[in-house]
Amino acid sequence: MRVESGDGMTQRRNMFDLDHNGVVGDWCFMAQDTKIAVRYGEDAFKQTVIIPISDSGSDNPPVWKWDGNKESPTITPSILVNSVPAWNPGWHGFLTNGKLITV
Repeated sequence: MRVESGDGMTQRRNMFDLDHNGVVGDWCFMAQDTKIAVRYGEDAFKQTVIIPISDSGSDNPPVWKWDGNKESPTITPSILVNSVPAWNPGWHGFLTNGKLITV
């Protein structure tokens, strides 16, 4: 495993901020904290994933578990982005304590 970026990972204000000012490892919360967008690659428009999250332990509909920490979030299980379509290289890893970790 390797951490994608040092301590520079940042919570962005919204998707516009993430798209235009974000770097690999940055994130933003959306829809009253029911989704998190994570930038996993250099291309903001092709390499950002939006993940449904919950801090209540509910898995209906299927969601990732969020620890409730907005400054250094952890979500489980791992994040898998398939490499479809072909221009997207895909990605697999974790967002743990606010750090993006590739496996």
